[in-house]
Amino acid sequence: MENVLNPGASLTLMSPTELQEGVASLSRGAYFKEASFEMTLSILTESAAQMSGIERVSIWALTDQQQELRCLDLYELAGRRHSRGEAVRASRYPRYFIDLSSANCISADDASLHPSTAEFAGDYLAKHKITAMLDTPIHIRGELQGVFRLEQVGSRQPWATAHRLFAHAVANLVTLALVEYEADEARRLAASAKERLEAVFSASRDALLLSDGESGVILDANRQAEKLFGCARRELVGRHHRQLHPESVAAKAAREFQRVLDGLGDAVQLSEIKRSDGTVQAVEITTEVADLSDGRRLALGIFRQV
Repeated sequence: MENVLNPGASLTLMSPTELQEGVASLSRGAYFKEASFEMTLSILTESAAQMSGIERVSIWALTDQQQELRCLDLYELAGRRHSRGEAVRASRYPRYFIDLSSANCISADDASLHPSTAEFAGDYLAKHKITAMLDTPIHIRGELQGVFRLEQVGSRQPWATAHRLFAHAVANLVTLALVEYEADEARRLAASAKERLEAVFSASRDALLLSDGESGVILDANRQAEKLFGCARRELVGRHHRQLHPESVAAKAAREFQRVLDGLGDAVQLSEIKRSDGTVQAVEITTEVADLSDGRRLALGIFRQV
């Protein structure tokens, strides 16, 4: 096919069979677990460009409340280089953003004339010498999150069904990478939050006991609780909260504990505890209740001597 910009030059895209083999090869890759998120995207764009013969392959993310597409990674085949950071705004290309949100893909054989991409003709297409675009939306949990883009430069061939299937398959791999990245971030943040919570729990000047709201069994105790009760943490964990009190007040303390859990009682109570040496200590107990996402209820008891 004659080059639109340079007659005599030619462009050869890979055959459907080669594209299919390329997707299978990418799918077998082990880099989702081993590589960083940025490296995974770089591998996907570079591999997709080499397998398809497409000059520009890129991955874009929707940002700014879906008003901007920002390039996470672009690979240019001829120059063998990666770049990132370019952005396009919905205010500049409104038709494109509208069509992207409702289409399975935008297949523009002539990007300057296609209704969805013609808005790019005056700047983006001319700047990069792009002649054809194939954009495949990336959805996560049913929501549009970005786009996987193939762009022909100079020579132009109509996009075949094989190219659309190839783009869709690679977009699915990008989705997997994004989901894995989100999961890793969630695990990292959870671990960080747990570390901060444990640090606060351990460093508190008050005696803290964490109990299971359903069973009343003590799950954790800090160092101040060890001092207050005169015993090691391991002797507190696993006991029922009633066992913290002398028999004379244990039943009342249990009732008040349950009323707090039910949202009926005063969160601050005056009571007595029984230390490991048998002595009795008057305390003020503040109970904070937390409902977890898995349905469990936890009660944090804050004990202060009075």
